[in-house]
Amino acid sequence: MFKRTANFIQAKVSAENMARLYRRVPLKWGLKAQSFRFRQTVRWAAAHSAFYAKAFKDRGIDASKVRTPADLGDFFTTPDDVAFHAEEFICKPPGIVFESSGTSGTNKRVYYDREELEMIGDALACGYRLMGVDKQDRVANAFDFSIWIPGMLCHYGLMSSGNFCQAFGKVDPVEVYRRLDQYKFNVVLGEPTWLIRLTQLNENDGCKHRLKLLIGGAEEMPAEAISWMEKVWGGAKVKMTYASVEMANAIAFQPCDNHDGYHLDIYDFLPEIIEPDADGYGELVYTTLLRRVMPLIRYRSRDVARIEKAPCTCGIPTPRLSKLRGRRDELVVASGGNLYPKMFENIIGRLPGLTHDWQVVFKLEGVREILEIHLETTRTDAAAIEQQIHASATDQYPDLMKNLALGIFELRVLTHPPETLRINRKLRRVIDRRYFEPAPESAEALA
Repeated sequence: MFKRTANFIQAKVSAENMARLYRRVPLKWGLKAQSFRFRQTVRWAAAHSAFYAKAFKDRGIDASKVRTPADLGDFFTTPDDVAFHAEEFICKPPGIVFESSGTSGTNKRVYYDREELEMIGDALACGYRLMGVDKQDRVANAFDFSIWIPGMLCHYGLMSSGNFCQAFGKVDPVEVYRRLDQYKFNVVLGEPTWLIRLTQLNENDGCKHRLKLLIGGAEEMPAEAISWMEKVWGGAKVKMTYASVEMANAIAFQPCDNHDGYHLDIYDFLPEIIEPDADGYGELVYTTLLRRVMPLIRYRSRDVARIEKAPCTCGIPTPRLSKLRGRRDELVVASGGNLYPKMFENIIGRLPGLTHDWQVVFKLEGVREILEIHLETTRTDAAAIEQQIHASATDQYPDLMKNLALGIFELRVLTHPPETLRINRKLRRVIDRRYFEPAPESAEALA
C-alpha cells in the first residue's frame, strides 16, 4: 500500500488532487512512503555519487542495509561539502545550477535537471492550493530571479498550477503596486521585507487595493507584521513557506491559519532534529527523497527548530515544524539575502582608522528591519565613515545595496571608542535580535 501511495504521489496529477491527497492520506501511510523513498535515495546515491560512495566506504556503511537515518550513524552532509565538493554529489547529468552564499563566502552550488524542476513545480502547485491559491487567482511573482532559486521555482509552480501570473523578479515594489489594477492581481509572492514595503505603499495610498493572499519565503516574517498587513490589504491572508536553494522545494509551509509554525512535506523530505535541548530545539537535518541529480542525505541546515508532533487543529495529519529559533552558524537570512561575517569583514576591512573589533546587529523597529554596523574607531568623522561603508558595500555587494535602495531595510553605522565592543574573550560578530533575544555573550564565552 505505501509503495502505491508513494508512486501515486509522484505521478503527474492536478494540483487540486495533490492537495486533497495531502490532507487525507493517514500519517502512518505517509511515513511508510517516506521510509521507502529514503531507502531508495540512499541506495541510488551510493551507486552513482562519488561523494557518497567514498563517505559510506570510509565509515563501513552498506547502503543496501540502511533502513533508517539512524543506520547511517554519525554521517551527515554539510554546507561546506556542497560549497567545496558539489560536483562529487552529482549522480546523473544536470541541466541547471543554482548558487547560494556559504558562511565562508564560497558559493554553494546545487544541480538539477528539467524533470526535477517540473516535479518541484508540481509540488509547489500543490502547496499553492493548500495555502488558498485557486486556479482563477492572478499572481504577481516578486521572488528574485538572480543566480539563486526562488523566482524560477515559483514560476514553475505557477505554470503547473495554471494560474495567470507575471514574473516580476525582485523589482522595486512600486512596479508591482502600479500594476495591481492593470492585471487584477490578488495574490503576491515575495520576501517578507519586500512584502512589507509593498504594504507600506498601499497604506500610504489610503489602502486603495485589496488582496486575497500574500505568500512569503526566504526569511522570517515579523509576527507583528501579519495582522497589520492583513488589515491594510482588506482582510488578505499572509502565509509563509520555509525553503532554501539546497531544498529547492519548500520543506514546510502554512496551509492553515496557524502562524506559529509550518506543516512539513514528508513526501519529498525526511526531516530530523539533532542535538536537541530540553525543549526539543535542535538543528534541522533533512534528506531529499525524490531528487536524483544531486540528492542530499542528512543535510545539516544549521537552522534551529523543533518538530511538533501534536496534531494541528486544522486537521492536516502531517507533523509541523516550529518557527526557527536561529542558526547554528552566524549566517543570517535578512534584508532579502544571506549575510555572513566574511561579507562584513570585506566591507569594513577597506576602511582606515578602525580597530579589528566590529559587530553587526539585526533588529526590528515595528515591522521595519534595521541593520546596525557597530565599529570601534578613534575617528570623529562619523558621516565620512558611513559614506565609505556605503561605497565599499556597493562595490562588493551590489545586491545588498539594491535592497537598501528599494527600502527593504535600513542601514545604520554606529561608532564606539576602542576596546568597548568586546565584553569577553570572544566577540560575537553577527547578532540577530529580530525574533528572539540571543544568549548573552558571557554565557557563550563560558560555553
